[in-house]
Amino acid sequence: MSQLKIIDKQTLKLVDYLIALHKKTDTNPDLVTDYSFGVKFYPYNKYIVTHMRGKEVEGGKGKHAPHPLIIEIGKHFNIDFNFFYDQTIDVQDAFLSKERVAYNPNKEFIDGIFEEIDKRFELFTQENRLLKNKEEREICKNTEKELFNIKVHLNKSFSGATLVEKRADIIEMFDRMILLCREKIETSISKMSLEQRIAKLNNEVVQGAEDKVIKLESTIQKLTSDLAECSKTAIEAQKGQNEALKELLAIKSKN
Repeated sequence: MSQLKIIDKQTLKLVDYLIALHKKTDTNPDLVTDYSFGVKFYPYNKYIVTHMRGKEVEGGKGKHAPHPLIIEIGKHFNIDFNFFYDQTIDVQDAFLSKERVAYNPNKEFIDGIFEEIDKRFELFTQENRLLKNKEEREICKNTEKELFNIKVHLNKSFSGATLVEKRADIIEMFDRMILLCREKIETSISKMSLEQRIAKLNNEVVQGAEDKVIKLESTIQKLTSDLAECSKTAIEAQKGQNEALKELLAIKSKN
């Protein structure tokens, strides 16, 4: 199973567990449906949880879990983010204790923190690869470079001593960076889309004007042709009238 599918499966497992728990304990009455989770944690698409479900479910589209949705749900319910990447972790074991855990600031611990950050970065880039538009993917590449540089500097800027106390802050800060990068991508794509629509409308206006000019020229040509034909007919009629008048005068002269 791919990493994205594991994340999707774990996210839905968590949502289903929370919905059942809230209904059973009569707590969090505002979070007892797929839609309510979308409204609270991913307002960009309030139906995202339903869309993540398989097509056998009404409204299901098999979409992947957006990274902001995972982050917001995880932060709100104090979830161990490893849960989303490891399908062997049960939902009940995913909730972190509120008690502070003392860690030994050794290399293994430091590496573990940045492994989590690397997972988030990889998920971010995987979501970007799903875009089919070449220009949109180019926007993503530029943003990924910026985020990668932030990740590198972040790794270098903390010592082993400070990482112990600031572990949660570091990861939360990087999550925030991902959200900002996602917003930047969406804004850039929206801007590009608007520019393309404006250009298309301008082309349609120009083309429409050109079509009108061509149609008008065609009409003028037809009118000119009709006028010439009318003039020709009028001249011929005048000639006929003159001939008839001559004949009439000739008849009068004989009389």
